Amino acid sequence: MVVEPIPSRLTQERIAACQAAGYWRDEALGDLLEAQARQRPDAIAVVDGPRRVTWAELYRLSRRLALHLWEMGLRPRDVVALQLPNWVEYLVSYHAIHILGAIVCQPGADWRAQEMEYALSMGPARAAIIPAEFRSFDFPAMVAELRSRAPQLEHVLVARGTAPEGCISLDALLSDPIEDRHDEEILRRCRPGANEVSRLVFTSGTTGLPKAIMHTNNTTRFSSRVAVETFGLNPSDVFLVHVPMSANFGALLGIYMSIEAGATVVLMDRFSPEMALELMERERVTYLPGTPTAFIAIMNSPDIGRRDLSSIKLTMSAGASCPVEVVREIRDRFREMFIEAFGMNEFGIAIWTWPEDDPAEVEGSVGRPFQGVEAKVVDDQGRVEAVHQSGELLVSHAGMCVGYHGNPEANAEAWDADGWFHTGDLAAMDSKENIRIVGRQKDIIIRGGANISPYEVEEAITPYPKVREVSVVGLPDPYYGEVVCACVIPKPGEEPTLEELKDFLKPRIAYYKLPTRLALCREFPMNSMGKVLKRALRQQVLESPTAGS
Repeated sequence: MVVEPIPSRLTQERIAACQAAGYWRDEALGDLLEAQARQRPDAIAVVDGPRRVTWAELYRLSRRLALHLWEMGLRPRDVVALQLPNWVEYLVSYHAIHILGAIVCQPGADWRAQEMEYALSMGPARAAIIPAEFRSFDFPAMVAELRSRAPQLEHVLVARGTAPEGCISLDALLSDPIEDRHDEEILRRCRPGANEVSRLVFTSGTTGLPKAIMHTNNTTRFSSRVAVETFGLNPSDVFLVHVPMSANFGALLGIYMSIEAGATVVLMDRFSPEMALELMERERVTYLPGTPTAFIAIMNSPDIGRRDLSSIKLTMSAGASCPVEVVREIRDRFREMFIEAFGMNEFGIAIWTWPEDDPAEVEGSVGRPFQGVEAKVVDDQGRVEAVHQSGELLVSHAGMCVGYHGNPEANAEAWDADGWFHTGDLAAMDSKENIRIVGRQKDIIIRGGANISPYEVEEAITPYPKVREVSVVGLPDPYYGEVVCACVIPKPGEEPTLEELKDFLKPRIAYYKLPTRLALCREFPMNSMGKVLKRALRQQVLESPTAGS
């Protein structure tokens, strides 16, 4: 199946309007990489462990790999599955695929056989780039088992290790100066259009198989360019990127925002708060983006008081709503600009708090849309809700994707006739258009006919001194239908009880919202973006003989 935009999602009217407004430009990602390599050839683009890569080297290696892919027979519009962790090879491969005019398919590095088989069917992919090993997992063995079910997969490139029979060493290709044997004009002729599909990124997959989202260079670049301009990011900045670049947030940070600003990215292939703090001090990180889960871990690390974090000038939380108590701790600790943002893989970042905002006024909200983005909160009939009334959040965005690949049902459900995207998030808007996310429609707990937002209960529990992290789910009950279960990761040495927790909550939330059950957990099941997989957590509680007492 050819990977092409859904016609209703990329009309000539949309292209003309976005170009006229300056939201879209006739620029390819490779153009931006070339510009940085020419203007700042010796500046550091990437820090990956002990390795430091300049803009000139990143450009050279990316073009080298693009030529190797061409020599293998890959051509513009072919699909290449890129399944690497946050390594410099990810950036080289991503740029190489774009320079070739091919489409990068972005499965997560934590995906396994069933998920990877699905990813390889997108396009379908003619090549895959995988690690030899990561987190003690043998990726070539997995792909070898899949090849009989993916006959279109012609080439498997293996990074950082021995390439088994039938695979190609990515390390060897990057060491081979193929540019000495081929006219690089080949790549000029492959330059993709800015409105062609350039990448397939997947939804979180919390409710079944993830959907393959089609993005162009223009839809991806829009919010990253606005972020760079709004927050004054520039070549002196250093980004810490621990969010996987296979996710939209990670790609915006590690690839697009950094190249727009000319900033250095410091990569983490696996997150730990201690290593993050060490890198922040050692590399003089100025921009710390992350998920609420990561910020909670950093703020609870005993190392935080021992590290010099004076270089930080901007922190941004996205991926899920950040508990108010955690936001206060971040502001108190860093004393610098904190931005809460809201986005989705379908459109990148759409809403954020602004540098000039009074923190007290925007506390608990994700801010307001920026230019090129519209948002509204509607009821079940599509009518705009009154101020402070909750309903579904709908978004119209210059960076909106151009549809889901091979999924007509999802395309029909996600966008209405006027082009508004249904996020599935429940939200409320105040008189200044600040938006507060109150939960997911599918996560709402219905107890005896009353709707309970898990997010509201989580916010109430977060300040409890014995709790490090909390996630609230609904459990089946023969009388009420569902009851509230608070799943808690306690702080070290603490063991909260249900009665203690209820006593803490009684002055804070209505009686019917109080947890009926408490599950003490060591960790929560999460996706690669740090979002709690509530369906898996609920099942985990139901199957545990001791949890949920």
